[in-house]
Amino acid sequence: MDNEPALAANRPIKRVREAESVCRQRELPVSMNTILQSNDMGHLRTLLNPNPVSTGLKLSCQEEQNSSLLSAGENTRSTLSGVLSLSVKLELDRQTAEFDRYMDHQEENLLKGVRELNQRHMVSILNALGKGVNAKLHEKQRKLENMNRKSKELGDRIKQVVNEAQSWRHRAKYNESIANLLERSIQQLIAQGTARALEGFGESEVDDAVSSMNHQGTVCGSRSRVPLDHHLKCRACKGKEVSVLLFPCQHLCLCIDCEGSINICPICLVMKTASSQVYMS
Repeated sequence: MDNEPALAANRPIKRVREAESVCRQRELPVSMNTILQSNDMGHLRTLLNPNPVSTGLKLSCQEEQNSSLLSAGENTRSTLSGVLSLSVKLELDRQTAEFDRYMDHQEENLLKGVRELNQRHMVSILNALGKGVNAKLHEKQRKLENMNRKSKELGDRIKQVVNEAQSWRHRAKYNESIANLLERSIQQLIAQGTARALEGFGESEVDDAVSSMNHQGTVCGSRSRVPLDHHLKCRACKGKEVSVLLFPCQHLCLCIDCEGSINICPICLVMKTASSQVYMS
């Protein structure tokens, strides 16, 4: 009888220990569905009984179980949120990497297009410059050809002028020699006596030589003055004075007007090859 109160006092303690052991066994890992269901049940119970009242050891054990389930649910939520945040982060990183690759690809294509556009632009500019340079070169070449042609023409003209100058020089020398020859011939003929010249007109050599002179005075070497005007008249027109010496016969027998139309000497009938005008003083 004395031990009954002690046993009765120990029974609640034993029950509490048993309840704690049961609660600890129930705190073992459970599946996600059980945790969620328990969590939902705890929320439902909380909603149905917002003011729970402890009715004994069993109620306290259930409260501990509910609190453990709530803590497990919170841990699960935190774990799920961590997993979800990690998966979201990985997905964001993957999409960011894909976007970066896409942007790099687009940038590369854009740079490639810009390079091609620049190349085409440079090619068009070079083609335009080449056409302009070719046009300038053709123009310069044409000008150079014109200058060469004009230079050649000028050279030919200079040669022609030089040849003409030489020809005129030779002709001047020839005329000078002819004039000297005529002067000597006239002096020789004058030095010869005029007696034979007065014997006949146009028959002797002296008469032929005298006919080539333009004397209007007296005959040298003779004191008597004989008019010789009719001997110094043109043998063609008989009017004008003689002023043209014929070659090769060297007869002074034509005037300047008749010389162009007569090719034969009227004195000796020799073909005229050249003539020279003589100015008589």
